[in-house]
Amino acid sequence: MKNRKMTILIASALTFVGMLLSACGSDSKAPTTPTSAKMDLTEYALSLATPLSAEDEAIFKSLEEPSKNPDKVVWRHGNVTNNMTDSPAVRADRAFFIELKKILGDKVELQFFFGGSLGTSSDQILGGLQAKNFESQSYNVGAMAEYTNAFMPLDVMFLVPDLKTALEVVNGEPGDIMRQECIDDTGLNVLYTPAIGMRHITTKNKAITKVSDLKGLKIRVQNNPLHLLAFSKLGSAPTPIAYAELFTSLQQGVVDGQENPIANIYAQNYVEVQKNMTLTNHLYTAGAFIVNNEWLLEQTPEFQEAVKKATAVAAAYSGPELTKTENGMLDYIKSQGMMVTELVPAEYDEFVRISKETWTEASAKIGADYFNKVVTSIEKITKK
Repeated sequence: MKNRKMTILIASALTFVGMLLSACGSDSKAPTTPTSAKMDLTEYALSLATPLSAEDEAIFKSLEEPSKNPDKVVWRHGNVTNNMTDSPAVRADRAFFIELKKILGDKVELQFFFGGSLGTSSDQILGGLQAKNFESQSYNVGAMAEYTNAFMPLDVMFLVPDLKTALEVVNGEPGDIMRQECIDDTGLNVLYTPAIGMRHITTKNKAITKVSDLKGLKIRVQNNPLHLLAFSKLGSAPTPIAYAELFTSLQQGVVDGQENPIANIYAQNYVEVQKNMTLTNHLYTAGAFIVNNEWLLEQTPEFQEAVKKATAVAAAYSGPELTKTENGMLDYIKSQGMMVTELVPAEYDEFVRISKETWTEASAKIGADYFNKVVTSIEKITKK
């Protein structure tokens, strides 16, 4: 915890670093040949963001000022990203802390640890939270599978059909069920799930317009058993590759394509090495703002109420901000020459039909009773 700093300046490296959360994990390794230099898209990306009000900007700039209140609560927050500006997900965290500071003032002292300085692995991050080594961490629900199956229903292909439904799911009853399951399993409370986006398929040569177009194609996926299962069933050769090595692998033809949210496709400038995108909406990727639940319950009722209000603000901000930003990023991707395809209804239905053939096996991996409980809750939303 020595290198604490508040990073407010725009990152000069690849942007939307927060979106790396959706692809972190123990993927198998790929060739390490250096990639060609990729365009820094920061300025355009941030031009899409909702600007802060003058009041919120002033609070944001002073978030980390030490408190002289002897009864203050020290809140240490970690993130593997470098700031709280570059993506809709991390800007949701920014909204959370601004609101918290508005309510509590000098009753809370905020300390931020960026760049993975509190840990980068699940053991370091989730174990650290369980040990109360720090108070919160921005992570992603998919990377919590080593500790709990709570959020694994979101890894089941086409269980959540689109972004609108996904936001209703994570912010509604299904999300409450998954968060409670996580608390019961781990003692960790995911206060809200910043929106990262629906995942889509890109390819270098062959546009995907129907399931049979995937036959034999090497598609990079996360090292997730449910993702591997589904893409195998669809006829492709799913290939786990570390996210940091993906651009090189696409460039060198190690894989024919990959799948990611639009924000990741944009941030990594895959238009340089992929020519086609198919809007499959096959999975939703959600972030996770995590605290130790026991620590939270140890705080005063006033403090807990402030956290509740800040959580509501961040959750309400995240989805609309992603929607607005994602549309702009997609427009940019198209302008750079990537062909974007929407599946016709009959072909989309075929993707769904085949993917659903894996649900029984997925249910067994997750736990049938729990999986069915979450599915029943999600169906209340999808059948409206």
